[in-house]
Amino acid sequence: MTGSTPKNAAQDEAPAVFETGIDKIVTGGAGLGRHEGRAAFVPLTAPGDRVRARVTRDRKGFVQAELEEILEAGPGRVDPPCPHFGACGGCDLQHLDAEVQLAAKTDIVTDCFRRLGKLDVGAVLEPASPAGPAYGYRNRIRLTRSDTGLYGLLRRGSNEVVPLERCLQLPEAFNDGILPFLHTLPPVDQIVVRLDGQGGFLASLFGQPNRLRPLKTLLKQLPAGSPPHPGCVGLLFNNLPVWGRDHLILKVADRIFRVHAQSFFQANQAEAAAVAATTRAWIDEARGPDPYPLADLFAGVGLFTLALADRWSTAVSVESDPHAVRDAENNVARDHDARGRAHVVRGRVGPLLESWRERAPAELADFPWRDAVAVLDPPRVGLGPRGVEVLAKLGPRTLVYLSCDPATLARDGAALASAGYVLRRAKVVDMFPQTGHVETLSLWERGD
Repeated sequence: MTGSTPKNAAQDEAPAVFETGIDKIVTGGAGLGRHEGRAAFVPLTAPGDRVRARVTRDRKGFVQAELEEILEAGPGRVDPPCPHFGACGGCDLQHLDAEVQLAAKTDIVTDCFRRLGKLDVGAVLEPASPAGPAYGYRNRIRLTRSDTGLYGLLRRGSNEVVPLERCLQLPEAFNDGILPFLHTLPPVDQIVVRLDGQGGFLASLFGQPNRLRPLKTLLKQLPAGSPPHPGCVGLLFNNLPVWGRDHLILKVADRIFRVHAQSFFQANQAEAAAVAATTRAWIDEARGPDPYPLADLFAGVGLFTLALADRWSTAVSVESDPHAVRDAENNVARDHDARGRAHVVRGRVGPLLESWRERAPAELADFPWRDAVAVLDPPRVGLGPRGVEVLAKLGPRTLVYLSCDPATLARDGAALASAGYVLRRAKVVDMFPQTGHVETLSLWERGD
């Protein structure tokens, strides 16, 4: 036998390069084209584009591809203003005109409900009406240190760091002052910066324990009473306070919120306030002027509990994260409407609701679920079939569901419809302009 052992023919094949037209933007922000009769998902493309793309992942029913060349630009394509766009994984849609972005997100929600929920929402779904700016809206960013010592975001589809000169998603105060300040600190692996929208910020540093000593040395050199940087209200190292406080004070929906460095809060404060206002208006429209019992599920630090505090008769706020629970308790205690009337309960929503009378505090065992408004703001996985079943058995009269994933909302929506709930209102929320992230607010009423 002569010659070398033959290689697998597939190993010698170069990735397929193909041309396609882009029909629309789909969940996740990629453009939808076709390759050999299969769906082809090509990021950074626009509806109406004609592109050349290279296959990066070949599956039986679809391919994922990388954009190689725009052969003909679609009518909604614009020049992205950020020099990092395309490399940095923080944005997906800067290359789309604002109206095209909003239309794409509305189509994504409609399509998810149709395909996954078997529900036609065309008659009730409202398109997004942005409440804040298209750029500079984010109040939180996680930065990773590169091999060259600069901080940035991860490259699209990899763990490589793209060093940032500035991030257009963050306010100018971050780009002009805070980002340069971070490079004066002892180098760490990651930094999370959170802003309060009023000129203040927290910086949470994460790194090897030996980085703490030089950080403390640097802080000791500060003049007495001086912050490390103008606007800095606290520095944390591996989640432990090193200087200042460990929380921000935010003003949203005309309410004051304490938010711990590890507590969840919406990254777009203008849109969060608009969602609270829409929720209030929808409930008033559905229920009339009389006060109602409120169940704020996945309550976080109590956004909806406080925003609706002058409208409910009694309220229970359920949250599992200990930091958010402490924040919610603090926020309720300090709010003139909610103080002494709202009950904050720590626990996982599913198990707690499944055995409500046994698990809830004694004073809440007879909470009037059948007459209640339940506001839901679950994580990306949604409620799930069992969660919907448990909630439907308690039978809140009205549900307001804020979803950060249209696919899981459509799935949960199908289960809610099967359980007898009727979708009355829905609205696309553009919580993250320039990205493929889509949020949806919906109102459901018990059908009896």
